[in-house]
Amino acid sequence: MLGNAHTLNLSNTKVTDVSMLGNVYELNLSYTLVEDVSTLGNVHTLDLYNTNVSDVSMLGNVHELNILYTKVTDISMLGNVYKLDTFIKL
Repeated sequence: MLGNAHTLNLSNTKVTDVSMLGNVYELNLSYTLVEDVSTLGNVHTLDLYNTNVSDVSMLGNVHELNILYTKVTDISMLGNVYKLDTFIKL
């Protein structure tokens, strides 16, 4: 089962549904077709670089988050994120 993997790199794939990957420790979704990451709130390290993700409000428990080149405009719910990579003006 991929949902129990420790580290999973799906970058540069055509994956769209990540609803079963909420228990992965480190997940790379850069350059994918993913838009909905609402089920990934327990992932420790999440890379969403260059995706169509726009809502990260459910990712407040993620430790490291990369949202460079995404459609995210509101990061107010990410108060517990330890490391955040973004171009959003704070």
